[in-house]
Amino acid sequence: MKNREQQRANFALENVRPLQSSEGEKEFVSYAKALPAMIHQNGLGQAMAFCYSKGKANNKPPAHAYMALYQLMQSWLCRAPQPFAGQDELMTAITTCHLQQYQIAQIEAQQFLIWVKKFAVAELAHD
Repeated sequence: MKNREQQRANFALENVRPLQSSEGEKEFVSYAKALPAMIHQNGLGQAMAFCYSKGKANNKPPAHAYMALYQLMQSWLCRAPQPFAGQDELMTAITTCHLQQYQIAQIEAQQFLIWVKKFAVAELAHD
């Protein structure tokens, strides 16, 4: 059985690798590096709302990268045994959960993003 760190690493790797040669690959690396600080400064809800809104903005590479990052976070945080397991939509989960669940999700997001950043830098094109 895998420990929590192995689960995070495995899920991040499996979901970052398919982004190779995709539209917005370089932007994804940049945004993945910046997201932990954004969560720390503004909170998980504000950071995810920002990614979601930017991802819906248009059909250009930066929007693709923001949406890919949002969807990756949604996939991780809304699966068992994560804080929002059973929820279909991350923003709904964030805006309807209890404070303790929100805080746990924010910590989990930060821990998961450590691996996302590492694999994005290692696997994807960047400047």
